[in-house]
Amino acid sequence: MTAKASRKYLVIAVTLSFVLLALLDPNFMEAWETKTVDWRFLVRGAQPAGDAVAIVMIDERSIQEGGRWPWPRETMARLLTRISAGAPRVIAFDIIFSEHETVATEASPSYPPTLSAGERQFQTAIKTAGNVMLGVGLDVPADYRTDAVVLPNLPLRDLNNLSFSRIVPGAGGAVEAVGALPPLAPFAEAAAALGHVYVLPDRDGVLRREFLWLSYQGDYYPPLSLQTARLYLGVAHPLMALRLGEGIRLGRFTVPTDEYGRMLINYRGREGTFLQYAAIDVLRGAVPASVFADKAVFIGLNAIALGEMKVTPLSHGMTGVEKNANVTASIIDRTFLYRAGWMKMIDAGWILLLGSILWQGLPRLRAVGGGALAAALMTLHIVLVTMVFIRWGLWIHMVYPAGSIAVSYVSFTAFEYFVEERKARQVRAMFASYVTPRVLAEMIRNPELAQLGGTRQEMTVLFSDVRGFTSYCTQYPPQQVVGLLNEYLAAMTDVIFHWEGTLDKFVGDAIMVFWGAPLPQPDHALRAVCCALAMRKRLSELQQKWRSEGKTPFDTGIGISSGEMIVGNIGAAGKKMDYTVIGDAVNLASRVEGLTRKYPYPIIMTATTYQQVAQTTGAADLLFQAGIHEIDTVKVKGREQEAGMVIYGVESV
Repeated sequence: MTAKASRKYLVIAVTLSFVLLALLDPNFMEAWETKTVDWRFLVRGAQPAGDAVAIVMIDERSIQEGGRWPWPRETMARLLTRISAGAPRVIAFDIIFSEHETVATEASPSYPPTLSAGERQFQTAIKTAGNVMLGVGLDVPADYRTDAVVLPNLPLRDLNNLSFSRIVPGAGGAVEAVGALPPLAPFAEAAAALGHVYVLPDRDGVLRREFLWLSYQGDYYPPLSLQTARLYLGVAHPLMALRLGEGIRLGRFTVPTDEYGRMLINYRGREGTFLQYAAIDVLRGAVPASVFADKAVFIGLNAIALGEMKVTPLSHGMTGVEKNANVTASIIDRTFLYRAGWMKMIDAGWILLLGSILWQGLPRLRAVGGGALAAALMTLHIVLVTMVFIRWGLWIHMVYPAGSIAVSYVSFTAFEYFVEERKARQVRAMFASYVTPRVLAEMIRNPELAQLGGTRQEMTVLFSDVRGFTSYCTQYPPQQVVGLLNEYLAAMTDVIFHWEGTLDKFVGDAIMVFWGAPLPQPDHALRAVCCALAMRKRLSELQQKWRSEGKTPFDTGIGISSGEMIVGNIGAAGKKMDYTVIGDAVNLASRVEGLTRKYPYPIIMTATTYQQVAQTTGAADLLFQAGIHEIDTVKVKGREQEAGMVIYGVESV
């Protein structure tokens, strides 16, 4: 499998892993995902509260001016009567009236206590209004409970319109309560319906969901908010059906929930979004009763040490009654947020779509282009899921697809980096001593240009040798010979690299160079001839220097040949490998270099090289200025039966 294919399969593996995560939806990603929901609320901003719901708040001023809490039942009766006079559709107390005004003891002759005069007034006011909702406390096990209050295990079956009368079986479940705290029986019997007031924030403390049913002693119980919306809409209790794992059928429409009966709360805004009236102002008649006409009116607490503040996606101090107002308004207006179990399939499909774009696009792009693609997909994903949330209330998972994009790109890029770095090390180790730094850098950027295997291609090779070097070595001290030779080879290497030749090897005093590999060089013949001319010019400068130093200079001969050659790594694998060229054209270069000892020309080339140079654009002046011309037709050893080979030479440089 190629590295490119491996990287592509890596993206596929990452994508499928996130598809599996989306389908299983483990809880460890929930904290991150819910934060993205909060962000979507912030992007959407506040929404109109509507005119269906109003709140009468027993706030700090009401308690200061109306007396310490709890207020006498007679006061609560007057408050209820004034609100009811405005003809609201439903009045909901987000207060549990579970205790008598006076505490009786077993020693008291009235144990258990009877209703006080104020309690009888409150009971009458509830019954007269005919549309009053009361709250019931339910105690959930420690895994779910958010407070430390343990409620008594009281029966609820006989309470008025509390449990669901119709239950449609399904795949969902329910959170099981172990205790209950209902209102006093006389109040419960007078009320139109009851609803639980249990809430459970998410693990980060933010309240995002409402339990539309809880299980207790074999029955299922709706919340106060749902019951309030039902009475407001005029849906009879028998027409409210619980569909396990799906939602609540309320007349002709369904309120969606997840499999545990939780409804996503569509908060309209921060605290204070809904119409609010101070309870003390209502009691004093400062608020006309007509403002409550045709409304669902909640009565709740918002005083220091009394109001239980909730953290929501849009607020850090919302009262429980305002939370209920948001839920009820959403049900009345049917402005729901959706996050059902089947939506996991949407998440998985979206991840697959994004992943398919990545695994097709990333292998075709470099790091910057791949980063741009990943960033574009990430932006598209975030914008789309946010728009879908704002426009249709659909909670499409943001973290899993975003994580798939990020991990795919990072893993792909990291894998590519390590693979390319390994290739770069291989190229650097193989060619660092052969080519110029510029050519080496180009090969590292484009490793595919460095054909490390054997290939057959048109190239030019140059041989340079010191004339009479053997006798020269016997005439002078070794230190002088080695010093001059090293200086000569260093100077020639600079010239060779200047003309971007590939330095094959030094064989004693001989130099072998070729052009046309590892990078393509269409003008390889011209480069070789120019390099040879430059080498002779540089040698002339060295010779003058050596003479000035009292040293005897030496001279060289250069042979050049062009033609088809085999280039590649040749040697013993794992022992000694050289990147070199072989072939008949290589042998010819060595032979014509030897002819420089027979003819008075320091540079001799084959006719093939000359013709290729002559056909190169702009090379005519070079041939004229260098005085390159035909010098002879010679027989080549091993080719005696063939016609002679024409050679060209340079008289001097």
